[in-house]
Parts: sequence; C-alpha cells; structure tokens
Amino acid sequence: MATGRHLSVDDEGVLVNDQPGPNGWEVRQTFRIEDRPRGTLALRHISTGRYLALDGAVFRLADDADAAAWLTVDRVVSGAEAAAALAATADVAVVVVGDHPLVNGRETEDRLDLALPAAQQAVVRAVREANPRTVMVISSGYPVTWEGDDPPAVLWSSHGGQEYGHALAEVLFGDAAPEGRLTQTWYRSACELPDLFDYDIIASDATYQYFRGTPLYPFGHGLGYTTFDYADLAVSATGGRVTASVTVTNTGPREGVEVVQIYTRQRRSRVKQALRRLRGFVKVRLAPGESTRVDWGLDVAELAFWDVTRSRFVVEDAPHKIMVGGSSRDIRLCASFHVDGERIPPRDALAGPISAVDHDEYDSVTFVDAAKVSGDAVRSTAEGGWIVFRSVDLGEGAASCAAVAAGEEGGVITLRLDDPLYGPVAGDLPVPRAGRHDLAEVRTGLADARGVHDLYVVFENAGITLASLSFGETG
Repeated sequence: MATGRHLSVDDEGVLVNDQPGPNGWEVRQTFRIEDRPRGTLALRHISTGRYLALDGAVFRLADDADAAAWLTVDRVVSGAEAAAALAATADVAVVVVGDHPLVNGRETEDRLDLALPAAQQAVVRAVREANPRTVMVISSGYPVTWEGDDPPAVLWSSHGGQEYGHALAEVLFGDAAPEGRLTQTWYRSACELPDLFDYDIIASDATYQYFRGTPLYPFGHGLGYTTFDYADLAVSATGGRVTASVTVTNTGPREGVEVVQIYTRQRRSRVKQALRRLRGFVKVRLAPGESTRVDWGLDVAELAFWDVTRSRFVVEDAPHKIMVGGSSRDIRLCASFHVDGERIPPRDALAGPISAVDHDEYDSVTFVDAAKVSGDAVRSTAEGGWIVFRSVDLGEGAASCAAVAAGEEGGVITLRLDDPLYGPVAGDLPVPRAGRHDLAEVRTGLADARGVHDLYVVFENAGITLASLSFGETG
C-alpha cells in the first residue's frame, strides 16, 4: 500500500492498512492468491478462509467465492532484475532467503514441499548469473531445498532477534566463525519423507538415525573457516561404562571451533537398531596447529532399549561401533567395542496374554485406544494388514487361542506361522461385529502350533481392533 503498512481485517471484516507487518497469535494480515479466468486472481484471507470482495468503495471479506473481487497484477519493477543489477556492481553478493515466522513459518501452516519459494529461487538464480561470488543466507525455522547447484557459500540460521543482523555480518566478514551445527537432516526432496501423520521413524527409515539415503545436508553438519583432523581414537568398555578419547588438531590457517560428535551403533540385535545415534558432543576451540585430547564417557545402561517381550529396558549382549567426526555423515574414525549384556529369549506364548501393541513389526495397522477410559490396542486400516511377534515359543503345542477383539464390519483374524501370506495357518478367529470399544473375547482351536515361530496376526478385514492374544496348552 502507499502508506507502507500491511493490510489487516477488523472485527467487521473490513480491510484496513494499519499494521506494520504480520503479527499476533491469530495472524490477520496474510492472504493466499487463487487464480481466476483470463489472467485474473482473487485473494483469500488465510485466517478466516473468506474472500476479498469489493462492497461499493470498501474492501471487505465475503464467504462466497463468487463474490470475490477479480484482480490483476501490474508489475512495477522486477525484484530479481533489480537485485541482479546491484549484484553486478558488488565484489560479493549476499542474498537472504527463507521464511517469515508469522507467515509460512507458523505451526498452523503446512507446506507441500521443502523447496524455497519460486520467487526467492528466481532472485538467487539471477544474482548468481550476475555475480558468481554469491552467498545465500537462509533464515528459516525448517530445512529447505533449492534448484541447481549450491551457491559458493550457504549460511543458515534460525530466526534471530534484534542483534541478528550484526551476528550475520560478523560471520560473513569473518570476525566470528559459524559455530552452529544442524539439528535436523536436510532431505533433498519431500519424496524422501514419510506421510505427514507417520511418526514411526524406525519403520519409515526417518531422521538421521535410520535414513539410508544421501541427504542434502546431514544432521550435525556445519563448516567454519578452518579445518580439523582426528587421530588416535581409543575406546574401552569396562565396569559398566564406555569411554573414548580422540586427538583433534586444527590443520587450517586460523582459529576455529570444532564440534566433536560421538555416535554409536549396535551391530547385532533382536530388533532393528539405528544406523547411528548421537551419544554426545564436545565443542573445542583451537588455534592454528593446536591439538587437544577429547574425552567422552557413557554408562552402558544408556545403551538399553525397550524390550516388548518382557516390558522392560534391556541391554543386549552385542558388538557395538563408536563413530567420531564432524557430523553424522562426516565420520573420521571408528572403533569397535563389546557390551556384556542379556540375550532376549523367545516369547513364552503360554505364560500369559500377549498385548497386541507389543508386536515387533506391522503393515496397515495403527495404534488405538482399547476402551474410552484406558487400555491400548491395534486396528487394521486395510484388508490384509498384519502384526508379527518374532520368535514366539509355543512349547510342545498350543491347543487354543483367545483374542480380545471387535470389528466394525465383523471379520476374521488369521494366525499364520513365519509368513503373512504363505505361512501355514495355525487358526482363524471369527471377529464379532461391534463398535470399536465393544471388544469381546473370541476363541479358536489351533492346528500343529508348536515350537518357536514368527507369529503373524493377519486381519482379513479393515476396521478390526485387537487388544490381546492368549494361548492355551495341549491337553
């Protein structure tokens, strides 16, 4: 607007240009563009979902999209062209991109992808063409991606306060070294991410711990104005404690800070283990040529994980690897150590009820509440969904199985041994048609169910809820 203020909406739905910028818990100064025929557009108020309409000489919001005012855009100046012209006259060009924390960085605003806005990428591209010595500064509350090759330098920061500009200038001019490290994996594309509502990082191979691809930038990444070398990694695991030490040397031309990161990996386990898990970090500041010995320690008990077969934490007897470096993918040195722990035995099917939520893996199944007040269960989301209990000991023979279950449309639960599709059928449990919280016990006899097997519980219908299974002995 000519006043330099931002449009907002008053309590009567009338537009007024009286705000210095987006603000408030309920941001009322933001609009989304929607295309209309013949090159026109409409503005939709993000906060209310209503449309900008012209009421006489007054702009106000309307509920009906057909009442929206048809607008056209006249380009007064090209921001990309103006930036490129200025960059061509500079020794070094600095382009700041990212998000506004009260516009597209809000928790109420979802994004369809990770890419920087097209207009911002156009500015970066134009500036780089005008001046190859371009620094891209990203100020954002989340990871982003961009098209084409990386600029010669990329500096990222989350949103800062009133001294943010001074801090950026000190880093860009080399008066201070960038000491931060990424606390997230920066993926190359949203295609590498699981569904928005899938929080199972283990099954989806998500986060730095399980991701098997090559990220744009890895967890823990961060460069400075000097380089570092690692040497003489020593590891021991005795007396219930793992200790490690490594020598770090500044091999570059100026003072700098290195964030020494220590990761571990359990190399053999009953369950799927992380490829890497951050166990600690030490920040060291070294002059050129200076070395220091970095020491680190961890109680063996911290290597425990939750054992669903016995409902307690356990430290397995297993080999481990320690990895030391500058990020989760910049591993400089590795060493092995062994932990004397437990061996998890097969589940004893005859010892008591097995809770459905204590399965080892699943497909097309979600967690739900077993009752309106308390309790946990699983629910099939598609026909053929399954859960599996690994290494179930059925003893000399289990003669029967009881399930606490219900189905919105009824259905059948099939028990298969060792494979969800082709494994031998041990029994079929008819599921009564009932509300999701109206679980009842159903029983079936079992055929030749003996010994140790992977037990697959296959839901032949969607909408079946299962809380537990119980097995009875032969005879």
